[in-house]
Amino acid sequence: MHFFLFFLFLVNSAYGTSWKEVFLPSFSKIQGVNAQCANDTETWQNSMKLVAEVSVECLMEKRCSKEEEKIIEENFYAVEQYDAWGKFPLTGLFQGSILWEGSYQECERISGVKYETNYCYMVLFPGKNATCHMSNGEPTSLFIRGAVCLPYSCSEADLPTVYNQISNQPFTACGAYCSKFPVKKTPAFWTFTAFLGVMTVIVLAATVIDYLRDAKDAKDVRKDSKIMQMLMAFSMWTNAEVLLSVKEHKPGFIKCLDCIRFLSMLWVVTGHTFTYLMIPDQILAVLPFTGKFWNHFILNAFYSVDTFFLLSGIVVAYLFFKTRLKIAQIKSPMTWILYYIHRYLRLTPPVMIFIGFFVVYGYYIQGPGVASQINQLVPQVDVCSEYWWRNLLYINNLGSDVNQCYGITWYLGVDTQLYIIAPVFLVALYFSFAAGTALLMAATVGSVITVYILYSVNDLPADFFGNGDNTNFYDIIYDKPWVRGTPYFIGLYVGYLLATYGKRKFRLNWALSVTGWMIAFALVVFCLFSTYDYDKRVYWSVFIRASYYNFSRLAWSLAVSWAIIANHMGWGGPIDAFMSHPMWQPFGRLSYCAYIVHYVVLYLYLSIGDVSIHFYSTFQIFIYYSVPTTLLSYIFAFFWSCFFEIPFLKLEKMLIETIISTKKVDDIKKPSAPIPKTELWDAGEETQRV
Repeated sequence: MHFFLFFLFLVNSAYGTSWKEVFLPSFSKIQGVNAQCANDTETWQNSMKLVAEVSVECLMEKRCSKEEEKIIEENFYAVEQYDAWGKFPLTGLFQGSILWEGSYQECERISGVKYETNYCYMVLFPGKNATCHMSNGEPTSLFIRGAVCLPYSCSEADLPTVYNQISNQPFTACGAYCSKFPVKKTPAFWTFTAFLGVMTVIVLAATVIDYLRDAKDAKDVRKDSKIMQMLMAFSMWTNAEVLLSVKEHKPGFIKCLDCIRFLSMLWVVTGHTFTYLMIPDQILAVLPFTGKFWNHFILNAFYSVDTFFLLSGIVVAYLFFKTRLKIAQIKSPMTWILYYIHRYLRLTPPVMIFIGFFVVYGYYIQGPGVASQINQLVPQVDVCSEYWWRNLLYINNLGSDVNQCYGITWYLGVDTQLYIIAPVFLVALYFSFAAGTALLMAATVGSVITVYILYSVNDLPADFFGNGDNTNFYDIIYDKPWVRGTPYFIGLYVGYLLATYGKRKFRLNWALSVTGWMIAFALVVFCLFSTYDYDKRVYWSVFIRASYYNFSRLAWSLAVSWAIIANHMGWGGPIDAFMSHPMWQPFGRLSYCAYIVHYVVLYLYLSIGDVSIHFYSTFQIFIYYSVPTTLLSYIFAFFWSCFFEIPFLKLEKMLIETIISTKKVDDIKKPSAPIPKTELWDAGEETQRV
């Protein structure tokens, strides 16, 4: 407090006027808000007035009496509350500072002294009594955001009214986003929480029983009743070993896929991290981002999704042709019924249960880090509350992205739709190599032509940053199967080639091998960096944009396909040794759940901070946000897989066993008997991908 009085003395000397006229907000009766908000704000104002008046007397007398010191001490919380505000003018003004940070810790420290406080960000427009112009009625992180510390009793709807009446700064508040906001516990909350509780009890019981039986060496799954087998499916003791085991690959296994999955997953997380953080506190700090050559690794992170589509096609075709189904099985409806049943039961439990988790608990992801980005998670949770059923049917990518529940799951919608039509190409290849090849080429050409048509009609950009109308880029191009099918079709063909010729291990001259790798590398460089000038606003015609969008994905798929084929055939050398190392196995198994959870994990990671994001460099964002989010996603994915992926996969296999009435359907076993990959082509390694 003595420091505070000394500070006031300096201010008073410097300005030659009352310090409260310089620093304090306006003191006026608050109108147009709820009663408790008005009362708490008035309490704050009265305390500020009292501190101001007593402090002036102390300055005039050049000393404070004991009574005056007590008054200041009892009401000093009000000064600290205002001190927690972000101030204007501020440092970095000429760096385009659009986020005026205050002190979250100071605001929290005084909470409860007279009332509970809340640290919020006001969306501000220049000028007093300015008109609020916001796209679609919603602000974005491009608007000026100023931190305030106000009573918690003031809702986000009340806060702009309070700010506009008390602030002496030349801005108009048009919205507010708080680090804390009340969340009503609905019946859905209690139901889902009870479900998680029951699942936890089941997993714990199964784990304890399994551990005790394993310790006594008394486990024989073949002698267990169906009920016991169903219970043991939830044993974390066994499921953890299944997920984390590291063993030499079986012959014929496509060994490098796990590494590609992990690296692609890291790339996905990095892309989403930069998407979320591209507008931090200073605009001018990030404006040069697209003009920096190496940043195109980030700008073109969407190739990671094309990689996943390629892997998906490879695995589906590889398992189909490795199984060597007979003609009678190909013609049997049961084969295709199981094909679709497996796909649905394998993918649906983990993702739909997580969407339930997202809907119920998403509102609780709060904090200044999330609030500074205008609480983007809240409207997404609202959408999921209404449109979750579209994810259940895997049609969430069709239609506008405005109604898309949990946006990243568009990938599962596209992948499932491509999976549905895959048998057309698989059967064609099965009966005739020429017919299957022609059909896949026709599908690829059809996708290419479709892209040209869509570009010519809608004047679309080549990516999100160059010239062209990107208003509907996402809805028209980005998440549609007729556009994203090219990598998948190539994957089907590569999977067929690997299954048919992979065991022959052709010897390739080292010069040809090196040439192949050099061509693949050149294609990767073309895909990643050919938009360097374009993203610096060099004009591209519609034809060039469409051609790049088409053939860059084709080139990327061919480059990754070469890496997979070369490693599988033994032409990779040290690259193969790295990519095919068994250490990647756990990451590959967890890739599906890691993809599902990573977006929420990113928000959770940001919510634990007490300040907004400050952009220094690409490397800083990658190290401080992308890498930790990826690692945390895999940790979360491990538990999610143990609870909702592996157990339901085991139950699905038991269901298939019942349906087809066979002696045995591959059971997921411990590392001593690794997960079967090829004996049931519709229930094998395809389950281990994103």
